[in-house]
Amino acid sequence: MTAPLLPPQHGASAPQNAGAPPPDAAAPPGEESAATAMFYRMSAERLRARCLWSGLALALSALVPYEVAYGHGIFVWSVLPELAPAAQVAALAPAIAGLWLLFLGARTERRAGLLVERPTSRAIAVLAAFVAVNVAVWIGRRSSAWDMLPLPDSLLTRPAPFLAVFAFTAAGVVLRFHARARRGGSALLIASLAAALVFYLWPSRGEIPAQTIARAAVLVATLPDARFQLGYGMVLLFVLGPLAIALLGLAHARSVPRREHPGLAIAAVWAMPGLMLLFVYRAFLSGGWGVEAGTVAFFALLLAAVVAALASAIEVLALGVMVPEAELEPGIGASAGGARPIVAAGAAAASVAALLGALLVLGRPAPKGVDWRLVAPTAEWDRVYGELLPSWERARIARDAHARSGRAQGTGAEAQVLTRARGREMLAVARAQPDGKDVAAALATLAAQVDDLELSGRAFGRLVAEANDAARRSGLGYYLDAAVNLSVSADGATRCFYTTPYRVKEVHAYRVGDDRFATLIVEPMTDERRVHLGFSRDQDPFALVVGSEVRSYAERFDQENARCHAAADGADGADGARAGALARCDAALAKLRGRLGSTLERAVLAGTERHELQHQIDGPHLPLSPAVTELLAGFSDEAQDRVSRELSAYIAEMTAGDAPPQLTLVHLFPFGVVARGGAEHRVATLVLETLAGRKLRFGARQVDPETYARAFEEQVSRGDDELREAARRGYREHFGVDLQEPVRE
Repeated sequence: MTAPLLPPQHGASAPQNAGAPPPDAAAPPGEESAATAMFYRMSAERLRARCLWSGLALALSALVPYEVAYGHGIFVWSVLPELAPAAQVAALAPAIAGLWLLFLGARTERRAGLLVERPTSRAIAVLAAFVAVNVAVWIGRRSSAWDMLPLPDSLLTRPAPFLAVFAFTAAGVVLRFHARARRGGSALLIASLAAALVFYLWPSRGEIPAQTIARAAVLVATLPDARFQLGYGMVLLFVLGPLAIALLGLAHARSVPRREHPGLAIAAVWAMPGLMLLFVYRAFLSGGWGVEAGTVAFFALLLAAVVAALASAIEVLALGVMVPEAELEPGIGASAGGARPIVAAGAAAASVAALLGALLVLGRPAPKGVDWRLVAPTAEWDRVYGELLPSWERARIARDAHARSGRAQGTGAEAQVLTRARGREMLAVARAQPDGKDVAAALATLAAQVDDLELSGRAFGRLVAEANDAARRSGLGYYLDAAVNLSVSADGATRCFYTTPYRVKEVHAYRVGDDRFATLIVEPMTDERRVHLGFSRDQDPFALVVGSEVRSYAERFDQENARCHAAADGADGADGARAGALARCDAALAKLRGRLGSTLERAVLAGTERHELQHQIDGPHLPLSPAVTELLAGFSDEAQDRVSRELSAYIAEMTAGDAPPQLTLVHLFPFGVVARGGAEHRVATLVLETLAGRKLRFGARQVDPETYARAFEEQVSRGDDELREAARRGYREHFGVDLQEPVRE
């Protein structure tokens, strides 16, 4: 794959370097123009060759696992049906760009290109392809966050500044060799440093990446074992690679290389992939070769392919802009066939704009809020949702498990017959209801299509959503919550689809500004244990509050000997310091219980509803709180996002008008002093630190129980309105905007 990089330019430039005067020496105008034209031809041929091998690498990326789970690769075709349309385009964008590059690099005996012959126009088309990929990934990421299956981390990073550093440096040092292009080369080297500064200083997820790198450097220096220092030092070296390349390039901004293709241009393309291959080599030596190492090895080559193509495209485009077309050799300049650069640029801009517009339309999340006018439930519909549907689903899940495990055919036939019999019974009762035509049709479609073992999670969610929408149109107060359990085994990725039926007791509509939202107060229709007072899914137009769990929670706290830490794991084994702190929480709970009396359940319901409603308002794109970034430095994006979203919801819960904010503090307190980790532990710490205005931790994350308990007593003794206003100020401090107040419609 490396052959196209070296022979064309080195072989052609050797005679020039051997017999020509030093690069800084003045050359006659005619010779200078001839040298520039020859340099342009060499750059154009290098671009065409790199389009071929870079395009091949990108096209083959569709055959490489784009995500690895439990040591098994998950391929794009196995999850593509589960993605939203914009996310599907994002997942396929690299492979599509590779096919486009192959098309741009192809030529015939009579034509320099199948569609684009002019090198400058080809360079524009290459750059437009990479811009389009970045646009598709950015929109696809935002779109998939609303869905049941998000895009993998490999597609969610910010590649543009990272790639720009190496591409600008590689093109800039090559252009510095030729007199007519030196000014452009210097500009590219300065642009490389600017791209590096953007990469390191532009806030990402609430923190400047340079801060993260600085903390990592301190960590490497303080690690106790030299082997760990070496391993983490390699990671740190990889992260600092763009800065090193940009600074080396800046050193060439006023000097002239002695070769047409200097060593720094080669290093800009291959240094970072080489570092990645070192990790692969280390894994190979330690016996850890597998799908993960193979994927990293391929992406190392893919990084080189992308940077090489970008660098050549920038190089050719810079020459086409700086040198008058008349000075270029005929056949490549003015007399070349194909679209002129100005036409190619216009077509590229229009294509990218059209793609952006189409993806923005495809990637729009469904509107929130719902109109649901409930009619009185009936015994027949209760039987359909509470008995017949769960019975059919249990039979179906057993049949699916049997079919996937490959057991004896006879038992599988029995499971299939039982599943169909349960389905027919369910549909017969639904069709017999005077208001059941639409619901029965939706359930029939669900029963027919969910039987397909290759059904995608997104399709399953759509089928369940259609059944819920049919119930809503009919005024029936029933809701099916769809869930997908994804597991990976030696046989590949498998999905188990199931639903949980709820009876809808109340529908509450809210408005926040011009946007509508809704909550459903529901009761479970099966005996399966639930642990959440409520829940919110981004793909749904409403949040749910589980009435039975709210009652159970209120009843547990309403008992005279109730303890506020009953829900926190490990509370019974708390040490002396923690036991003393928890006793203060119990005292606050007793005081709060006496104050609320019979309204305790209503207060718990109001706080829970405000909490879940805030999740709907925030959506998946809530900015990351700087405090969360500081507390969870080095944690996964998923862990940081969950804590940030829960922090927003708990602060909003404290502002609910029908629930005293002290109830939230009492609920969170035990997680802060007893739990050793988890989202609630971190949220409890951050909420109390925000209200108290000081740190309650020693070290990075350890909570001091006595300090924490004193701060809790100070805050829980404040008045309701004072605490609510403090919570609103805290929200502004964490998220940079005022907390929006929902208005009940």
